[in-house]
Amino acid sequence: MSKKIDSIEFTSLFILTFLSSSIGLSLYTTIKYASINSYIGVLISFITSIIPLLIFIFILNYKQEQNIKEKIKHLYGKYLGTIINYTLIRLFFIVAITILFNLSNFIVSQYLSDTNILYIMILLSVTLYFSLNKGIETISRISSIFTLIFLILLIIAIFSVKKEININNLKPFLEDGINDPIKAGLINSLLTIIPCFSLLIIPKQNITNNNKVIKHIIIGYIISSIILFLISIISNSILGEYLIQIYQYPAYISLKKASLFNFIDKIENFFSLAWILSSFIGIITSLYYIKETITKSNKQIINIPLIIILVIVSYKLFKNNTIFDNYIIKYYPINLLSILIIFIIISITIIIRKILKKD
Repeated sequence: MSKKIDSIEFTSLFILTFLSSSIGLSLYTTIKYASINSYIGVLISFITSIIPLLIFIFILNYKQEQNIKEKIKHLYGKYLGTIINYTLIRLFFIVAITILFNLSNFIVSQYLSDTNILYIMILLSVTLYFSLNKGIETISRISSIFTLIFLILLIIAIFSVKKEININNLKPFLEDGINDPIKAGLINSLLTIIPCFSLLIIPKQNITNNNKVIKHIIIGYIISSIILFLISIISNSILGEYLIQIYQYPAYISLKKASLFNFIDKIENFFSLAWILSSFIGIITSLYYIKETITKSNKQIINIPLIIILVIVSYKLFKNNTIFDNYIIKYYPINLLSILIIFIIISITIIIRKILKKD
């Protein structure tokens, strides 16, 4: 297999991975930090995420024939490089189990309240397994279709909810100052763009017409940020200051009031389908990163134990929703910050080597 993917397909992977944490993770945490001004936090994150985005692009452009695993070994040698690679495996594994539980919990809480969450995880894991077996070419093509579906469903959802938007619900504006929205923005940056670093496992050389990929990534980043901002401001303007803090999935709840052409109800299900698709890709990209880092040969052999461990750890680690909520507020951002710090160090190392003309 050539493992060649198109730049549009790569960008679709970026968009869906970016949005995979949108409903139950990033919006939930920004609301916890900034309350009704959480949409300002999302707007701030558009600016603060530019630095991680530039780091992502910088590393992608370095040694274009190598994936991130090979780049790290080139920069730090066999032994230190292996330590860094396996540290990133553990960190991206945490990303995967977090998104898996969040997605499974959403399905159970909103659709299948009498179903054990483990059954949902197992059903999702079967789909994840077959997708991993197909390889990045199939995954990227699926993501392109998913992105198109996501955008269509989002347009339907926004169009149907416009009558329910009440700008007065966005008040009070910065009643407690700007500090909380800034914190919310920084956390939101970590939750959205850091999982996208898993895509560095795909060498730029393996992207056809890769001379356009940077432009497409920037466009994808802008589109993703606009989508997240629209979801946030719609949720806040419909639910208001007090209701917005009650629900774990405010975007989904806010759309329950909407109808399309006054006779199509259950618009929230259109949106939830879009988010489920993006979450699925978010898990897949992290798992693909792990699989490609661990081994180059007989890759399908590792898929079964990898999926089994993913389900077991996610199910056992988060005993209930309260534990999970506390985890995503206090601990999950630290995991993402650790990933960012590692890639900042990698970027600095590349710059130093370029200055010393070692590359």
